[in-house]
Amino acid sequence: MSRMMWAWLQIAALLAGTLATVSARAQSDLENEFGCHCMEYWTCITRGGQPYSYCGLSASSVCCFVPLNAKPVGILPVTRRNKSCGTKGAEGRKEGQAEMSEWPWHAAILEQPQDLYVCGASLLDEAWLLTAAHCVDDYLNSAKRLQEVLKVRLGEYDVSTTAEPLRHEEFPISRIVIHPEFDNATLVNDIALLQLERPARRKANIDAVCMPKKNDFLEGTTTRCFVTGWGRKDEASDHSVVLKEINVPLWSNPTCQNALRDQFGPGYSLPSTALCAGAEGRDACDGDGGGPLVCEKDGHWYQVGVVSFGIGCGRRNIPGVYTRVGAFEEWIMETTGVHHHA
Repeated sequence: MSRMMWAWLQIAALLAGTLATVSARAQSDLENEFGCHCMEYWTCITRGGQPYSYCGLSASSVCCFVPLNAKPVGILPVTRRNKSCGTKGAEGRKEGQAEMSEWPWHAAILEQPQDLYVCGASLLDEAWLLTAAHCVDDYLNSAKRLQEVLKVRLGEYDVSTTAEPLRHEEFPISRIVIHPEFDNATLVNDIALLQLERPARRKANIDAVCMPKKNDFLEGTTTRCFVTGWGRKDEASDHSVVLKEINVPLWSNPTCQNALRDQFGPGYSLPSTALCAGAEGRDACDGDGGGPLVCEKDGHWYQVGVVSFGIGCGRRNIPGVYTRVGAFEEWIMETTGVHHHA
């Protein structure tokens, strides 16, 4: 909170005849005559408080009652403390375009110092992200410290402006873990984990996606699935400025393998650690690599795939190929400790 805002709050409290007291939990939270503290909505929730009404300091400030014995909820949802995950924001009103905060786990990997876009990623918990190995394997042998080369932007929506009501946040990457059996030539096991230098905190536009179990979303499952990213909308278009969303159907692996054999030859074998999704005009495209393919189950969204590769974008009978996240459940758990399922 700026010094000017702090001074304004003090004057306002005196004019109202109420001596503002500082909360023992946070020096910047003011207690009013009703005994509640005016603070950001997510701050109230994560402190174990109960929001009562808006208090007018900003669009997201609420009057929060925090019991003396309240236990903080923690930061991002990790199963060890909090099993909440995969909570999607409001539905997009424009087809193909997401709403702000609709997919709060979608992240962007940027190369410093020019902020060059590298790939998409997704937030698994407060410290770890999931992406494609082909996006980050070139950075493993960087001469510079990793924190000086790569960073992650969370909560981004419209890359053309910084005047959004919910600001994005940036975090240096301290560690890259590529799957030990990743093959850059065939893109088999195209999956990697990124560790943030400092933990993220839950906000309306920053949250974690759920992780599927090994046998979730088996072939033939009929469920809503979306791929998101700032990639091209089609082969002829520019990259998207606003986060796009594409509703894609899942393919069975045998059907997908047959379609890809028409492109790669009869000897091509689709690995069981991959899955396919898409339809004519509905597909991931250039710039979407590393981003999440998520599917809905019981009101929560699970990351089923990581964008790996494709032939063109949205061509007839040629689906996009994704790394099957459920096949790597043990490796993800062993590396990160993240094992949350809603």
